[in-house]
Amino acid sequence: MRAPFGCDSRYFNVMRVRGFTLVETLVVIAVMALLIGVLVPTLGAARETGRSAVCMSNLRQAGVLCRVYADEQRGYSPAIGVPYGATPNWALVVLEGAGRAGAGAELYGEATVLVCPSTRAASGVAMTRSYAINATGHARDTTDPLRSADPDHYDLEQAHIRLDLADSARSGPLLIDSRVAPPVAGSPPATRTASMIDFRQPAHVDERLGRVHLRRRSNFVSLDGSAHSGDVNPESLLASWKLPLP
Repeated sequence: MRAPFGCDSRYFNVMRVRGFTLVETLVVIAVMALLIGVLVPTLGAARETGRSAVCMSNLRQAGVLCRVYADEQRGYSPAIGVPYGATPNWALVVLEGAGRAGAGAELYGEATVLVCPSTRAASGVAMTRSYAINATGHARDTTDPLRSADPDHYDLEQAHIRLDLADSARSGPLLIDSRVAPPVAGSPPATRTASMIDFRQPAHVDERLGRVHLRRRSNFVSLDGSAHSGDVNPESLLASWKLPLP
């Protein structure tokens, strides 16, 4: 084919673009796959770091609200367990203190101070509560030597922690990440995790403790109000965590 008038045919030869060969295409795909494999875990870790920070903030706020309640109630915390569907249950006291409107179960919601975004992401369920209160020392059982001296039982009567007597130097938690416990009669709905943990009971630690953050860590707010993240399991559980709360 002759070039148009005034044009050199070599111009058209230079402008021809050579396509990728099959080998080159496969190399590009392999490099992209490698980059994606490197970046995806990094991005996932970054997202989890952000979720964990929100969780820590929630726990601090919930811990403060429990303390505020205790200051107004002669040092007694909100109720650890019963009444589950009404105040002064600890979760509902926290939600009321955080400004939620409603009464009883109406206070629960999907984006409140009681919902850890990591638990929500891990479960794939629109959670409405994902924290538990420390019930160690408040699960009286006369047949169990470890619990026979407890002053009350959170399932049978209003049980309260004497926060004014709790040793502020203890590293134990007031509130901690929890997970949905195996369903039994009277258990909460699947949108709410276990609401209390007795650290003297191995089954509670195994079945109720939430390990939803990086490296299966749990976030918690301690009795002194500081927030922490740690590897909590039956083997590493500090002896002080098993001591009964007043």
